[in-house]
Amino acid sequence: MPKQIYDVIVIGTGAGGGMAIKTLCDAGLKVCALNAGRRLDPEKDFRNHRMPWEMKYRGFGDPKRREISYGYMDNEYTEGVWEHEIGFTTASGTKWMWPRCFAVGGKTSFWGRSSARFGDIDFRAASLDGYDVDWPLTYEEIAPYYTRVEKMIGVASTVQNRPSNPDGSYLPPFHFRCLDRILETGASKVSIPYLPDRIAQLTVEHEGHPPCHFCGNCTTGCDVGAFFSTPWFFLPKAEATKNLELRTDALAKNILVDENGRASGVAYVDRKTKQEVEVHARAIVVAASCVESAKILLNSKSRHWPEGVANSSGQVGRNLCDHLYGESASGYLPQLLGQPSFPDHVSDTTIAWMPRWQNLNSPHEENFIRGYSVYPDGGCTEFPWYATRVEGFGSSFKREMRRRYPAPVSFGVQAPSLPSKTNYVDLDPEVKDKYGIPVARLHFQWDENVLKMWEHSKEACSALLRAAGGEVEKSSDHPEIPGFSLHETGTCRMGNDPKHFVTNRFGQAHDVPNLYLCDASVFLNCTDKTTTLSILAFALRTCDYMIENFRRGEHRSD
Repeated sequence: MPKQIYDVIVIGTGAGGGMAIKTLCDAGLKVCALNAGRRLDPEKDFRNHRMPWEMKYRGFGDPKRREISYGYMDNEYTEGVWEHEIGFTTASGTKWMWPRCFAVGGKTSFWGRSSARFGDIDFRAASLDGYDVDWPLTYEEIAPYYTRVEKMIGVASTVQNRPSNPDGSYLPPFHFRCLDRILETGASKVSIPYLPDRIAQLTVEHEGHPPCHFCGNCTTGCDVGAFFSTPWFFLPKAEATKNLELRTDALAKNILVDENGRASGVAYVDRKTKQEVEVHARAIVVAASCVESAKILLNSKSRHWPEGVANSSGQVGRNLCDHLYGESASGYLPQLLGQPSFPDHVSDTTIAWMPRWQNLNSPHEENFIRGYSVYPDGGCTEFPWYATRVEGFGSSFKREMRRRYPAPVSFGVQAPSLPSKTNYVDLDPEVKDKYGIPVARLHFQWDENVLKMWEHSKEACSALLRAAGGEVEKSSDHPEIPGFSLHETGTCRMGNDPKHFVTNRFGQAHDVPNLYLCDASVFLNCTDKTTTLSILAFALRTCDYMIENFRRGEHRSD
């Protein structure tokens, strides 16, 4: 029997993979999508408004089974969703946590939904401050794709006219809460912007999806599809075309190449049967997430590509960047002490943000280059996170907890690390996973520039809280472990020179013209913004380019 040859194989079904699947299927191409985990059932796998006291372990999960390093995600509401079977290693001196959701849709089912555009100040950062290189495209080139994505998924916000944050096409914003109004007043006194965040969460009906009903449990999965995720927004449309075959529990092992070194397919392990399977196509999209995509390319060794497919530059896996996360300051607002508690933690993350305000007029105004953003938070969460910080015991402790319930606030920094030759991903030469595949090994340290941002944020957020009439109780001594943000970038960077970059400005591999990357691995670096909206926009642009290549006959089967 002749082997089946698809038009495109897409590895991964998260933000980039989901966009690729939908766009390519809409164009009439036959797509085989490979996903390393199972398909989720919202009725069984999501929270569906179950309260902590209804659960055996009060929602935290069995302490004997929980992975301590992923404890902020692993719980009884998402049990069996986050990946622990496929390990990784770290080089000496490196700490890294790598929460991975291998289920269909990846992290889009549980993400924080902040969706700001990268701006001209990000694409031309190197020209402004002299560090590294500029991106190989301009904001004007990617702006139409941002607009298309915003209209597809629905982003709630306002026009803000900020030099670091281009405005887009928005649904009505979430309303500020009482605590936000108080903090907004303090922010104005210290010249820090305090504005509605850009959130891919619906405030009105959009494209057949209902608006948010404010249950506040987004990061354990939305059971009605009121925020963007691949399973709710993209997969139904792709499946309706009849052009998609989705293979689950298919762990991509390596890219297959033909006698000319071009991509011819993918070898994957069926995790249920433990058998290796090969599937073939005219073009391949790798969208497995930044570190995993680099790992797949590095594992794809052949006589044509002894250092990994599309790696003649030696840059696959290099230039790993991440967002430094940490609590810059926390305390409480005395104005709200003793007020009745109210379920105002409506979106399970923040509804306001403090977009970058540093180094806007000059790249060297501060003692660091570029800049960071901050997410303020507070309100009546179902578990009072400040409980361990309040002294007391028994009835007096309970009274103080109740009195403080509406009053605590905190500020979380999102600061971008800089590209560095010392931060990268390679393959562990000794360790393999249970399927015999070499695992990724991480090499990473926070750079001096991002640590200066961290210190600056602690001073700025403490000043804001005091200006708002609040009491500052603490700032974290240390930032979160690298990898915590889930925003890693840079392992397969795009650029015009094949000697120094893995892909061209469209995400097409320089070495292998029928191999494309559609995740944050192609980004040159982190910015002060989150990555998902940009992954969607860049993936859409890459797929438009790929579709045109198909039309020109550049991916014909021999």
